[in-house]
This record gives sequence, C-alpha cells and structure tokens, in this order.
Amino acid sequence: MNKKGQSQIGVFIILFIVLLVGLILLQSSAQNVGLSTTAIALGGTNSNNTLLAADIPAVGSSVDLVGQDLLSTPVVVNGTTGQSVDAGNYTISEIVSTSTGVKTISFQLDDPQFSSTNQTATGSIGLNITYQYGPEGYINNSGGRALSTLIILMFAIALVILSIIPVVREKFLQK
Repeated sequence: MNKKGQSQIGVFIILFIVLLVGLILLQSSAQNVGLSTTAIALGGTNSNNTLLAADIPAVGSSVDLVGQDLLSTPVVVNGTTGQSVDAGNYTISEIVSTSTGVKTISFQLDDPQFSSTNQTATGSIGLNITYQYGPEGYINNSGGRALSTLIILMFAIALVILSIIPVVREKFLQK
C-alpha cells in the first residue's frame, strides 16, 4: 500500500471541495456586496434608466418611491405639462414605510395647485421624478462600503493561498 500517494489524493480531494465551496461563497458574497455599495441613478437626460413616473393619489398623501437612501437632490416634473415643480411644492424624505415596514424614500405633494388641473386620466397626479438612490441594503457609511469590498478581496486572496500551499509543501517535502 502506498500511504504517501493515498495522503496526497486525500489532500487534493479536500482541497478541491474547499475551493469549490469557497468559490461558490465568494461569488454570492461579491454579488451582495456589489448591490449594497452601488448607488443607482433614476432618470436624467444622460441616463439609460427611465424616469420614475409616480401617480400621486391626492395632495397631502404620500407615496413610497424606489430605493432606501436618497443620495441626490431630486428633480420633479409635471407629467402632463412637462413643467418643473418647485422644491417647495413637495416633500421627499426617508421614512419607515407603513406598507412594507422598511426604510424607504417617500414623496408627498404639498401644493394644492396640482389638485384638479394636473390630474391624469386615472384621477391621480402624474409626476416624473429623477434622483439618485441607494437600493435596499445600501451601506450608508463610506468606511463600511470600503471594508465590505476589502473582505471579498481578502477572501479571494485566502482561496488563492489555500490552493497554492499544498503544491508548495509537496515540492519542499520531495526527496
């Protein structure tokens, strides 16, 4: 029986399994880190993303918008006339949503001038809103965003080192 050959095969089988599981975990973790560290632009003239067309049911009522964190100054345009809406006519804030229970961006129309003259065919007020936001799970702190990407990088380096160690050890132990 060749015990040295058996131990080498055992090491390579264990190494293969560990690397396979490690690569699967690395891929899924990297996707989540990418989503939680990237801001998304919604709308705008130079953007490939479409405008958010929000139908506001009535003046004074609020609507949950897409995103968790508001990262830029929003631009609101009346959907029926194309006229810009002054910032004093609406409130956009980050709140805990009453419908979902998570942090979200909320839009509330404050100006009664939009009540009857600007309604769409469905009886709601159509507005186009352009803004930059952080998606659900967005990491607010810049240090946290940097650290999360470093963790993925260190994990990838650890997998590379783990794959090299048995080969290097085998070279030095050969006689």
